[in-house]
Amino acid sequence: MKIKKNKSVCIIGLGFVGLTLSMVMANRGFKVYGVEKNELILSNLKKKKGHFYEPGMKENLKKIINNKKFSFFRKIPKNKNIDTYIVTVGTPLNKRKKTINNYIIKTCSEISKVLKNDDIVILRSTVKVGTSRNVVSRILKKTKKKFYLAYCPERAVEGSALKELYILPQIIGGMDKDSINIASKIFKKITKKIVTT
Repeated sequence: MKIKKNKSVCIIGLGFVGLTLSMVMANRGFKVYGVEKNELILSNLKKKKGHFYEPGMKENLKKIINNKKFSFFRKIPKNKNIDTYIVTVGTPLNKRKKTINNYIIKTCSEISKVLKNDDIVILRSTVKVGTSRNVVSRILKKTKKKFYLAYCPERAVEGSALKELYILPQIIGGMDKDSINIASKIFKKITKKIVTT
């Protein structure tokens, strides 16, 4: 396993899960590149504002944007030394209450265009068991690159996310032990307790 610094992180999907994680990671010293398609969300971010209410978010966003720890784009930026991709896109349900993976499939296809050897992809969206292996991994394997893949579900509650992300145990699963170890190393910079599966 190649030891990586994992200091440049791309978080794809800046809804509640992605934006709060972006703020926390930026505060922990990561250089965070956010990716979002929604023009309203991007418009608010340009004004250094969020699109939902979270205690402390307004001041937090101003700080990390002014300090150049957090920047945002419509597409995955190139030439930014990114080695960690965290997928936080929405996974709505259809009429039969089954998860729609369209956003995940599209996001992973975009990641595959910039993926380098030894990069790690972390799925954080709410998905059913087997999605990492049967959807994400299959798309990324087509690149023929050596990559790591982990699943680190979000657990924060609206209204408390910016506090809870620092203290809640982070559950981590992965494609293999190296993937789990790399993801654990990343999240240990945020929260003290890691639970691996």
